[in-house]
Amino acid sequence: MPQQDPERRAGGPASRIRIDRLIRSSILLLLLVFLGGTFLLRKATTFSWLYITNSVLLSSLFLINAILILTLVTLLMRNLIKALVERRRGILGSRFRTKLVFSLLLLWLLPSMIIFWTALHLIQRSVDRWFNDPMDRLTDASQQIVDTYYGDAKKRGAAFAREIARRLEETGAIKPSSRASIHETLGGLLSEYHLDLVALDLGREPPYLVLDPHVPATGELQEIPINLRRGALRGEAFIWMSEYRGGMLIRCGHPVREPPGGEARAVAVVGIYVPRELARLAASVSRSNEDYRQIRAQKGLIKRVYVLVFALITLVVLFSVTWIGLYLARRITEPIQTLLQGTREISSGNLDYRVETEAGDELGILVESFNRMTAELKAGKETIERRNVELSASNRELMERRRYSETLLNSVTVGVLSCDREGRVTTVNRAALRLLDLELDAEPVGRPLAALLPPEGRGPLEELMAEVVSGGGQSAARGLELSIGGKTCTLAASATSLRDEAGEPLGAILVLEDLTDLMRAQKIAAWREVARRLAHEIKNPLTPIQLSAERIRKKYAEEADGLDDIVEEGTASIVREVATLKNLVDEFTRFARLPAPNPVAARIQDVIAASLSLYNGVHTNVTIREVCDPDLPRVLLDPDQMKRVLVNLLDNAVEAMGGQGTVTIEARRDATGIVRLEVADDGPGIREEDRDRLFLPYFSTKKKGTGLGLAIVHRIVSDHHGRIRVEDNTPRGARFVIELPAAA
Repeated sequence: MPQQDPERRAGGPASRIRIDRLIRSSILLLLLVFLGGTFLLRKATTFSWLYITNSVLLSSLFLINAILILTLVTLLMRNLIKALVERRRGILGSRFRTKLVFSLLLLWLLPSMIIFWTALHLIQRSVDRWFNDPMDRLTDASQQIVDTYYGDAKKRGAAFAREIARRLEETGAIKPSSRASIHETLGGLLSEYHLDLVALDLGREPPYLVLDPHVPATGELQEIPINLRRGALRGEAFIWMSEYRGGMLIRCGHPVREPPGGEARAVAVVGIYVPRELARLAASVSRSNEDYRQIRAQKGLIKRVYVLVFALITLVVLFSVTWIGLYLARRITEPIQTLLQGTREISSGNLDYRVETEAGDELGILVESFNRMTAELKAGKETIERRNVELSASNRELMERRRYSETLLNSVTVGVLSCDREGRVTTVNRAALRLLDLELDAEPVGRPLAALLPPEGRGPLEELMAEVVSGGGQSAARGLELSIGGKTCTLAASATSLRDEAGEPLGAILVLEDLTDLMRAQKIAAWREVARRLAHEIKNPLTPIQLSAERIRKKYAEEADGLDDIVEEGTASIVREVATLKNLVDEFTRFARLPAPNPVAARIQDVIAASLSLYNGVHTNVTIREVCDPDLPRVLLDPDQMKRVLVNLLDNAVEAMGGQGTVTIEARRDATGIVRLEVADDGPGIREEDRDRLFLPYFSTKKKGTGLGLAIVHRIVSDHHGRIRVEDNTPRGARFVIELPAAA
């Protein structure tokens, strides 16, 4: 027995190309048949009975369908038998192929038959509904209406023609002597009988014609056929219909005899015009009724044509789907077999295996995806191994960084706490635990921030945190005194908002710094400076006192002349310098014994108005201008002390300008909610090197100043939890800026 060609046995490329060409040709042929059937159905709906009953067309369709059915049945049986044989032999994939083929058969057979029988039933009922008794009665009645309308018009026209012929005979209108007034006579008859046309045909010359004005006059009036005219001249009446301006013109003729009862000499013609719309409607009804009668005669043939066309289309669709299903089953199972083998190789750990297939459709894409997945699995395995090494190194680095950050955080002397939006502590260092008088081994993380704060500082610190967490501020700072470990400590607290990349708040960080030692050292240094300056100020008047006393003693010992004048002059100098010392002591006493503020929620505008009232009419060459925002919030302040601040600043401004110029007081609220009060003048200004010492006690830029005025101002502003600074005014002068927190 000869050896079979391996390419043919394995279904090689040449065999597959032939099968693909055959399948494409068959699908194209089926598509053409389907489109042809659809075209026939669309044409059939126009009720062209000659088209529907074309025997050549029906025979061609029947022959094509028979050939297709035989071809498809042959291929179907061949493939079904082949599938069953492969299933019995246990070939890989044959079970799936068999299930798919029979599933497609069952899937399409039942719906196709249901659709066919449903369509057949609908066709029978539709055709019967088209040609039922009510439709017959409707067509007969509509045709009867048309016939009755035209018949009545013809009868009326014949009667009017007969009557007009009689009138013309009696009046002798056709005599040559009366022809001059023939148009007038015809017009009178037209109006009398309400006709659309009246004419008189004498046979030897053009007829006399009169038209009703309501009848369209444009267009040519078709002449009456010569045979009808001759018949009328022989004594025969006629009725003739013709188209005129889209409508119908019914003309009735009757012979006119001269003399009466004698030979016919002329023809009297009357016309009744049927309007265009009515004529078209009547013609349409007549044509529809005629078409209906012709199609009704072919009722049985129409049913058979529809049944045959639907049967052809149903069979073509059913067998074409079955054949395509067999083809798809083969195209699916072959790549599946290769994929199955590939999965076995992959499961065994062979990631270098690749599936080879010639499929070019989605299954080919699936095979390519499988090969790509295998390559990605191999690359992923290598990447995972490499990433594991990198991840281990990263984890070690992160742990080292975390330990370094914790060590760094615990090494700083500043207390650091952070909390989330709900106020729960997320980070805290040892310095913060020490400042808050908590145990070092305490576990504050996760607890509410309020539970960690001391009672006397809980309110201010919670307000500080709320200001940056929910108040919209970026940062805020405040100084406060707390009793920690039985001693009073001065702390500087600053809070900063924590936000993500989108600007959404994540929480806040609180920094606490113990300023107790620093403040103590600053106070000692300040008092040392005060003592030095005070000693200097006291020493200045003591020198003239000493000189005056020594001069008096010397003159007294010498018993010189003019002793009384010298004593009076010396004692006056001593009294004057003692008064200076007393004034110095009084100013120092006021500075040292400045009372604590009594803050109330007051309007800064009222404080400004009360301060300016003291200057009404005092300095005629000084203009004081007030600029205040109308919506300023209230401020917690002591009105008397804040009035003292403004008066001191106004006095300094007036003195700096030499008693003439403009002073501007401006109050406004900035974006952070701070109320800003500014006092600006257009004097010579303050030197840059003097600004840092301007608020120190006993420092003054004036010749006779005590140096305590601005020190008192600074202390009052600080007692109100505010800040004061000096800056250049534009274009000239100095500007003192006071910032006070708004009342809650």
